[in-house]
Amino acid sequence: MNEKWKKLIENFEENGYTPRDIQMIVHFYDLMKEQHKIMKEYYEEDDDDRNN
Repeated sequence: MNEKWKKLIENFEENGYTPRDIQMIVHFYDLMKEQHKIMKEYYEEDDDDRNN
């Protein structure tokens, strides 16, 4: 784990989040990142179709 993640987790803990809360936040972030990638590809394909 790199220093940025350690610092982020420490900040969450200081704000009263439990390890489970932090795990859920990170999991949600990963899901949104994947969703963003899928939607970006979808809209890029849509733009390509319109330009042709």
